[in-house]
Amino acid sequence: PEQSLLACTSPKASPVSTATYKQFGDDERHPPCTAVQTLADIHAACTQANPNDVLNFLKAVKSYGLNGVHEPFWNNWAYSDPARFLKIEPLHHFFRMAWDHDIQWCIKVIGDDEIDFRFNLIQTPVGYRSFGDGISKLKQVTGRDHHSIQRYVLGVVTGAAPPIFLAAIRALLDFRYLAQMPTFDEQALAKLNAALTSFHTHKHAILDAGGRRSEHFQIPKLELLQHVMLSICASGAPMQWSADPTEHAHVTEIKDPAHAGNN
Repeated sequence: PEQSLLACTSPKASPVSTATYKQFGDDERHPPCTAVQTLADIHAACTQANPNDVLNFLKAVKSYGLNGVHEPFWNNWAYSDPARFLKIEPLHHFFRMAWDHDIQWCIKVIGDDEIDFRFNLIQTPVGYRSFGDGISKLKQVTGRDHHSIQRYVLGVVTGAAPPIFLAAIRALLDFRYLAQMPTFDEQALAKLNAALTSFHTHKHAILDAGGRRSEHFQIPKLELLQHVMLSICASGAPMQWSADPTEHAHVTEIKDPAHAGNN
């Protein structure tokens, strides 16, 4: 949502490409959403309706996939292109996506009780997170939990889910693990691309197994994965953009001191 606000796009359009919600599950990368095109669309919408007439202006921008902002703060900034300055953020685009989608698909396919039972049986190595009560009822899942569940989930659901379904889940896991590398060469980028291609080849198995309630993959974060390789080539490893440090600082610098006060 925050990236869409910055790019002036609606929630049903990608902030970094020309893809709309019906194309979020495509197996190809759509052209970038450039600042020039965005500003041209805003100008065209302004000629159709007065921005101060909010209701009519929102109707005018809808066909352009915009959110109603008519004066982007980055308008006069040099090299200010949303497709370039909006980066892949691992904490939310990788780990949170895995919990919201991959893990939920696994829970739905093999069932709450079965997956909780299997997680309960895991012999937890020293230093690893244990899930004695399972994962289906977890609330307020932390980034550490996301990491730990991804370590186990493929082995946990093996034997209870169709092999092609497992291939799709493994492909996404491979993609996320590979994308966390500190440095990349042509071989690493080729493996990254192969993992994403493998997911799109096998993703139909998720629908066939009943992993999704809907019959589509209109997932904004899935569309963003198509742009990881371009981001790496342009700006380096995605892990440098992770929100982990700032999320942790929010706890140590704001929440903890607040709890220590009299408020």
